Amino acid sequence: MSIDQHNHSHEHTTDKKSKKDDPAEMRSAHEWLSRVVELLKLPAGVERSSVGPILDLTKDVAHNRSRPAAPVTAFLVGLAAGRAASGSDDELNAAISRAVEAVRAAASTRQNASY
Repeated sequence: MSIDQHNHSHEHTTDKKSKKDDPAEMRSAHEWLSRVVELLKLPAGVERSSVGPILDLTKDVAHNRSRPAAPVTAFLVGLAAGRAASGSDDELNAAISRAVEAVRAAASTRQNASY
């Protein structure tokens, strides 16, 4: 799922056009993520297959747990996925999916607990 598809599947009704709907913003995001993949020597295209689940995860964490914890949670999921994958692109994508599912299940319900 691309960033564009993810954003359109979560659109809110509003009269103002948000930055996420701006084609230039989407191009910039795709270019940046592709550049990061290149810099980190990750498999080409891994950002496209992972962006939807990661955005959903960070949304759940931000809304139900802690807004500042959302990016750190995404980092921890990536770290866990990297440790679990033994090198192949398929194993990396599967490890990302498993890590996202495990953490998202915990983050998907609103908690009033302080972490």
